[in-house]
Amino acid sequence: MSTMPTITGYYTIGEAAEILARSESQVSRYIKNGLLEAVDLGHQKLIEQSAVHTFTPPLRGNPGFRREPKA
Repeated sequence: MSTMPTITGYYTIGEAAEILARSESQVSRYIKNGLLEAVDLGHQKLIEQSAVHTFTPPLRGNPGFRREPKA
């Protein structure tokens, strides 16, 4: 459990992971790859609540091997 106080309007990586039903490491990769924007507070990153609730995870798998959906 984090000892950092919560900041209104932001989620921690753990809270965002729980909402998105993803692991904390996956949410960290989304941030690293520029898919989610986070505020860096040194040892902690915070993500805006609106960004979490409007986030659409990318399709899974290797995009080079993805088949186009049939019409």
